[in-house]
Amino acid sequence: MDALTRQGKSVAFLRHFMLKVFFFRGARAKSLVIILLLPFTFACLIYRLGIYDDFYVPTQVLGTRLDASNHGPSGWWAEFFARLEETRVTARDVKMRGRGPSINWKPNINATRPDLIQLREDDEAKFRQSHAAFVYQLALFSSHLPYDAGTTGIVTTAGVSNFGQVVSMVLMARQAGSRLPIQIFLDSSSPWVDWICSETMSRFEAKCVSLENTWGGIRHSLPRRLVRFQWKIISIIASTFQNVLFLDADCLPVLNPDPIFDRGSEPFASTGFISWPDFWVTNTSPRFYKIAGDIEVPPVTPRTSPEAGMMVYDKARHADTLLLAAYYNYNGPKHYYPLFSQAGAGEGDRESFLHAAQVLRALREKGLYQQPTAWMKPGVGVRKGYYDVKTLPAVHGRSARGKWTGMFMIQKDPMADYRAAMAVIDKDSKKNKSKMKPGPSENQPSSLPKRNEAVAMVEEQDFLTDTTPLDTFGNLTLALKDHDSRTMFFHHNGVDPDFTRIIDRKSRMVVTNEQGKYVRLWGDPRWIIDSFGRDVEKLLWEDSMQVYCQKGLARFRRLQKVCTRMREIYEQVYA
Repeated sequence: MDALTRQGKSVAFLRHFMLKVFFFRGARAKSLVIILLLPFTFACLIYRLGIYDDFYVPTQVLGTRLDASNHGPSGWWAEFFARLEETRVTARDVKMRGRGPSINWKPNINATRPDLIQLREDDEAKFRQSHAAFVYQLALFSSHLPYDAGTTGIVTTAGVSNFGQVVSMVLMARQAGSRLPIQIFLDSSSPWVDWICSETMSRFEAKCVSLENTWGGIRHSLPRRLVRFQWKIISIIASTFQNVLFLDADCLPVLNPDPIFDRGSEPFASTGFISWPDFWVTNTSPRFYKIAGDIEVPPVTPRTSPEAGMMVYDKARHADTLLLAAYYNYNGPKHYYPLFSQAGAGEGDRESFLHAAQVLRALREKGLYQQPTAWMKPGVGVRKGYYDVKTLPAVHGRSARGKWTGMFMIQKDPMADYRAAMAVIDKDSKKNKSKMKPGPSENQPSSLPKRNEAVAMVEEQDFLTDTTPLDTFGNLTLALKDHDSRTMFFHHNGVDPDFTRIIDRKSRMVVTNEQGKYVRLWGDPRWIIDSFGRDVEKLLWEDSMQVYCQKGLARFRRLQKVCTRMREIYEQVYA
């Protein structure tokens, strides 16, 4: 039932009820009923006049048109939540002495790692016990992570409130030339979201997935409700793809990302995990490294804090990395998130992914973790490691009426970034006459007991990439300024790229100049046209109008207004 139908029924019910009150016997009774009816009458009038808009209110039950994940609740998901709950952190909520600093990272920065965590010895012991218990079962647990072998796709997560951003992301991916299938994991739905999922997304080879419907009875037995950041790791794990490009709903591809996964393409072939940098100096507490297994505390100077708006994973190689990240996020809001960021800029899930990879590498080198080896097959041409893009992000904004507004972060092509980094390392290695280029790991063999002969035949070190040379992030960043690095993503974390909100007064998507004329979303288009060979912004408007002006969406009053406003702005700015 859409909003207009509900509104009509509400008004009819109110009229019928008022007639009953009018003929009700007894003045005192009439007065009492009228007083009780006033709040309801007021609410109906607000709704009738359009003052209240329930467009973004999620339905209690997700739309029946949504597709369910192939991974049913009876097997792996039950094990997943059971293992997380069995090893959950039982320590008190983490407290801090003040807030961690928000410092912009730059090469050779003079900064120290803050230590603001207040943690009693018994709580730290509970942290260590929990972490060790999860890692102990990790090799077995990760050996049967479900996915469809050999598949590759884009994954994102959203709800009713930001589904408009997902529409923009899907349109931009196709505009950029991507042919990868897309899975959209929804934590909530509504009639308009349901309709677009069913009638529109299939044209773009995108599928909406309701995890909560898939979990069935498990959803009601979960000891805690998943919130905001926790959905990201769940969506990556739940995706049926083996190779995943995860994108935040507001992360718009402007360069085709598909070649990242081509056979032999670097850095994916050598690592199976790619992350991108943020602006900030990392604030991860020294206590975290102690809790994780007394591993070495790294300096803050080599690399920035990572962002999590875009990530690349091969689940075959990094099943254990993903599941450890899931553990950090399951225990995140009150425990690991404060340890990772100490209330600094961007506290949330972003530190959990790269830290999971770093922790497992450190534990393996200490002989405290034995990873799965089933994926280690000669002739496939892949190794395991991690690559964090070395080129720093940039900010792009728009000026109007003398005010500058940050719109998005510019993130680079990891393939071009890797080639530039290798060129710098090769140059340095020739200068120093030493081999620095990343390759098979030369770490000492694990001190863990030997495995069975079939597994022992695998030369594990031949399948691991030694990323030590790439840990000189700071020096690489300076050197990369002389190399061409292509832009691949606009991470729209400044202004939400949601066209369903352009009719809202508080929306910053559309603004006017001093003459009262609408201005472009991204300002002067020349640099974008020069960079990508097309007017990316104009094409996004055209594609978005094709979606929101469909006849099937005309029954939603807000989308009627959105379509009218989009056409008005397009004629004034882009025609």
